Amino acid sequence: METSVADTITIGYFLEDIAQDRFFKALVIRIAEDLGLSDAEIRHETRNATGGAGRVMAELASFFRDYSTGNASPFDLTVVAVDGNCHGYLERIKQVTKRADRWVYPGQLACAVPDPHIERWYLLDRTTLQTVLGAAEVAECPAHKCERDRYKDALVKSIRSAGLTPQFGGAEYGPDIARRLDLYRVGKEDGGFALFVDALKSGLLEAIRSRESAASRTDNGQRTRPRQMDNET
Repeated sequence: METSVADTITIGYFLEDIAQDRFFKALVIRIAEDLGLSDAEIRHETRNATGGAGRVMAELASFFRDYSTGNASPFDLTVVAVDGNCHGYLERIKQVTKRADRWVYPGQLACAVPDPHIERWYLLDRTTLQTVLGAAEVAECPAHKCERDRYKDALVKSIRSAGLTPQFGGAEYGPDIARRLDLYRVGKEDGGFALFVDALKSGLLEAIRSRESAASRTDNGQRTRPRQMDNET
């Protein structure tokens, strides 16, 4: 039986680059499956996955503005990801919520702030990285510092040490890492990751409740409509 558009949960994505795109979509699917959703029940709509944080914020504001003028519908859940770049978790979240508040956007938001960069989240679960790369050993994730390309370089080095050639800076391994990583372990290492996973779960649960409520209203309407017609005759 096919799933209609009305039965699906639509998730919108505003992301910085391919490394975020490959990682977060796989993580969303994993969490959704844990909550009992099938792949057919989720529709992914990527609004941005290039251009860095500045482009994410610009496209997000444009989407919120379109919603406020009636030119766009809210997503069931909107996933926004911007690298922290050591600006701080709260500062990045504030940048997102300020735009949502300005345009009175009612949809659920799940904001991810990998600090300083998404590649650090690729590296935090050493066991998973080792399994995904098929490596006998991989180096520990470097200590947290705000050096440019510190984690990108470390990821590429780990891939090459496993005898592999990174095609997209390691982004090609994002889906497998996201599907296998230890959520608890990574959450302990990075509080921002734990907060994102919690927001993702909450947003998906709310979307499920809204869908079930809408289905219930539709069923009730279909049951009561014939009785109303009988009364009129």
